[in-house]
Amino acid sequence: MSNQAATGLEPSRYHPLSILLHWLTVLLVLGILLSLGLAHWLGRGHAGFAPWMQTHSLLGQATFVVSMLRLLVLNFYGAPPPCGVDEAQLLVAKIMHALLYGLIGFLACSGILLSIAYLAGQTVWGFAIPMTLNPAAMGLIRQLHGLVAMGFIFIAFAHGLYATAMHYFAGQVALRRLAVRDLSVVDAIVAPQIDVHYIQLEQEQA
Repeated sequence: MSNQAATGLEPSRYHPLSILLHWLTVLLVLGILLSLGLAHWLGRGHAGFAPWMQTHSLLGQATFVVSMLRLLVLNFYGAPPPCGVDEAQLLVAKIMHALLYGLIGFLACSGILLSIAYLAGQTVWGFAIPMTLNPAAMGLIRQLHGLVAMGFIFIAFAHGLYATAMHYFAGQVALRRLAVRDLSVVDAIVAPQIDVHYIQLEQEQA
């Protein structure tokens, strides 16, 4: 059970660790796009193509791990309700959040499959990588990976625009709740306490 449910309180802003993980995810996504762009700019025949594609893959897996950690933090400390002036806007915000996490999960899984398929026949740490996908299946997953990636970029961009519009035109505090100023992440972890803004798990009430 989350601490939010146990106490009956609703936080008015995100926990500092959740804010940190949110912006770390944003930086990782930018790194994913940059590494992929550099790899394609260099071309498959260039010596730097493979390292940049490996960087792209590693950053993708890191994004998935960070996203899962943030979901755990949100479950432990709760989260403020989505910004919106009516039920329809709240529903849109919830759907966008669900899609973002779902697409990150799909991209991570399909990325792992493609990475293993590209390594087929090679030896990694003394282990021979078997062929897991035939060329047709590999091509299909690569196309799906690309299409889902474009969908993720579109929804992430729409998510950012939605938050900005809510903040500046609807009188909401969407951006302020994720502000990085005055974050005391270490203090929030090592010295948990009840706070008027967010709830600490260690102070859970029965």
